[in-house]
Amino acid sequence: MSDVEVADERHPIAASPEVKAKVMADFAAGAAESGMGRRKLIRNTMFGALSLVPLSGIVLLRDMGPLPEKKLRTTMWAKGLQLINMNTHEPLRPEDVAVGSLTFAMPEGLSEHDHDFQTQIAKAALMIVRIQPEDIKDKRELEWSHEGIVAFSKICTHVGCPISLYEQQTHHVLCPCHQSTFDLSDGARVIFGPAGHPFRSCGSA
Repeated sequence: MSDVEVADERHPIAASPEVKAKVMADFAAGAAESGMGRRKLIRNTMFGALSLVPLSGIVLLRDMGPLPEKKLRTTMWAKGLQLINMNTHEPLRPEDVAVGSLTFAMPEGLSEHDHDFQTQIAKAALMIVRIQPEDIKDKRELEWSHEGIVAFSKICTHVGCPISLYEQQTHHVLCPCHQSTFDLSDGARVIFGPAGHPFRSCGSA
């Protein structure tokens, strides 16, 4: 290839004033002939039809199955149910919970062989922790606790991940999904991360 550089003049790409004028005139004539500006009924009907398009998606989603109703707001827990240790499957007694330990519990009557076990445990799993009463900062938590034993939902309030990491010295628990951190000695208050609410406390402990 030659090393000689050659400059080539670019031709203008803009339309000439005559072409622009003709296009604008044709557009104005078409709009006038369509009568869209004068026929408000047709225009409003078209806009109304377009506004109903998103509703079709709602109807289609509704036909995919029954509504959850109150199923997402209720769990198997009821007054009088025992706490069952999820590891031993035995009733959990206060003397079984050591200071600084984290134990997971589920409601009495729930079995791993139940067809809806995963659905129920995802809502009902609890964290049982024993804290020295003098270390509990939240007054309400101190009132419903039993000898420093407190119970909170195991489900993170961000997107529902199960909590499994506990730090004895600080009484903090960490969600492994997005690192939301909660202080179990202070009403499970959120101290870090995207979670917007503390854990649900369970006075049945």
